[in-house]
Amino acid sequence: MTTTPEDLITPNHDFMMRNKRHGTLAPKVAEDRWQSLQAVVREMERLSDLYYQRAEAAEDVRLEARNAHARAASTGKAAPTGTAVKVMEAELAVDGTLSALRAMLPRLESARKAYDALFTDRAFIEQYRNALIPEFLQRRETVLSAFAELENNVPALAELYQLIGVYTLRDLLGENHTRYMPANHGWSAPALAEALSTIRGFVDDPSGIRAGTLLAEPLGTIEAELPALAEAREEEADLENQRGKMQMRNANPW
Repeated sequence: MTTTPEDLITPNHDFMMRNKRHGTLAPKVAEDRWQSLQAVVREMERLSDLYYQRAEAAEDVRLEARNAHARAASTGKAAPTGTAVKVMEAELAVDGTLSALRAMLPRLESARKAYDALFTDRAFIEQYRNALIPEFLQRRETVLSAFAELENNVPALAELYQLIGVYTLRDLLGENHTRYMPANHGWSAPALAEALSTIRGFVDDPSGIRAGTLLAEPLGTIEAELPALAEAREEEADLENQRGKMQMRNANPW
């Protein structure tokens, strides 16, 4: 059975397709190793394409040689010289491409492992974390500020929206404004205020772990908080379970 690029690539698919694990703030070595891996992957893809091009060309050469020998047999004339050499060269080109592709497999595995090894390297992870923390804290402050401005302006906007609608539709156009401005739509909709309240619960969460501020603290500080956090999570899980059981008991069986 003829070996194809798929036979070589499929067992190593994870090495080729596993996702990128770093972002723009990662130490430079991560991007360097990722690009080294991608270079191997691109070369394997090139060789795979070349294999099929050469395999198709080899099949054409074999067919041409077969037809030439068939014509020679039917006419009693000698077959054209060099057909066997052409077939052999075409087949060797296919085999050589496959060999080159096979030779890339150790490089693929080595490049992938070199990249993945960074994420078990404590020094790399600490360096990466130190770059992430100030970016996270800055963006968090940006979000908090933007949300505060949004929350402060929505009630005033809702009041203006309602007044403009009443004066325009009811007082100037003589229409029933509620027909065009239903209470559950627009800037004055209660659902908008409820949504802001829900969002506030996330952005103003006092829990350091949920707000993310604790994660930016020194490791010793975080480690000291872990037992209390674990206990709090267990209590929350117990409450959720109790609520779930209560809902099941109170559910209508029909």
